[in-house]
Amino acid sequence: MSIKALIVVVLAVSAMSAGCVATQGDVSSVYARQTRLEARMDRLSRDMQSLGQKEASASGTDVELREKVYQMEQSLRDLNEAYSKLSAKVNQMSLGSTPPPVTELGSQTGPAPAGPAVEVNEADVLFNNGYTALGDGNYRDSRGQFKEFLAKYPKSAKASDATYWIAESYYREGEFEESILEYQKFIDTYPKDGRVPLAYLKQGLSLVEIGKNEEAQLFFQTLIDKYPNSDEAKTAKEKITELAVER
Repeated sequence: MSIKALIVVVLAVSAMSAGCVATQGDVSSVYARQTRLEARMDRLSRDMQSLGQKEASASGTDVELREKVYQMEQSLRDLNEAYSKLSAKVNQMSLGSTPPPVTELGSQTGPAPAGPAVEVNEADVLFNNGYTALGDGNYRDSRGQFKEFLAKYPKSAKASDATYWIAESYYREGEFEESILEYQKFIDTYPKDGRVPLAYLKQGLSLVEIGKNEEAQLFFQTLIDKYPNSDEAKTAKEKITELAVER
């Protein structure tokens, strides 16, 4: 499954869960949507298992493969969240509770919704726009969306993702000096995140790209010392060997 396909699935699920008009007559329709969502979650889980097996059998040099694993894990978490919300709506409808109708933009008609509900929708829009722009290669636009997201929602559960993707946008654009700084910001802010070894690796690769091989080796060695059993450490060892041969 491609990155763009994952984005489409997540956005479709969000629209699906936000677009339900909660009336008793729509119970069967919501159940059908719940079934489709379960099927999508099952397919994504199988895709993750398949990709995980490829990652386990890889030599440790496929950085892009490991990034896709992280992205698919995030998509599965988003799907689970959407499923939980839809399940709650199904339960409400089954009990005869009828929440206020929902518009296409996710805001309720009738009494004005509480502020936090509107903020959640805005946060999702900013994050999804940033992620879509990143996948489309619009790196500057992507950074703008993610930076606005972080400025408005610094406590969000997706703040670590936004911080990482800002660094990644610089790396993909070839702005390697900026990427080194942004990856370091990610490392310092989220030292327990599972992508920290990958961030160290990307810093080393960025240094290689700008011709600073000695500095790159220091980053690779730091990665090896801190995360000796990681796949990224395997890649770092190979890079150190390559740099030694090139001397």
